[in-house]
Amino acid sequence: MLSLSHALVGLTLFGPLVFSAPVRAGDALVIEVFTTSEQPVVGAEHERLRTATITSYAVDGLERFESELSEGLPADPDTAKAAALRRIQRLDDARMAPAKDAAFGLAKAVQHGVDRYPAIVFDGRAVVYGVTDLVEALDRYEAWQREQIR
Repeated sequence: MLSLSHALVGLTLFGPLVFSAPVRAGDALVIEVFTTSEQPVVGAEHERLRTATITSYAVDGLERFESELSEGLPADPDTAKAAALRRIQRLDDARMAPAKDAAFGLAKAVQHGVDRYPAIVFDGRAVVYGVTDLVEALDRYEAWQREQIR
């Protein structure tokens, strides 16, 4: 049986914007990016995004964390279990941070109803799927906003 993170990370579909409510013009933009380590986000330093709050979540972080902990474990189950326990006991906050961030990101994705990656959420209300370029996603978001005014 696949875990939630395995099931969600495997999806990378391209799609339209999904909206639940209009966004007020003039508000500071809050952008949340849900992607994987293989699909890096670009464009965050663009001038149009300088006042935006951008948070990026690598939703495959738990899988990568588990893989790193499992790397090079002995074949014998009892020896492997003891070695894994020693590794876990030596973990510090810095090594745990990426896994915690990934878990938080997966929870946020569920909260927003994000069902595939990459996904860029604007102000918790509008989602652009299949894009990792923030400027391209912003263009789509702004085009949608202009349509709402007409």
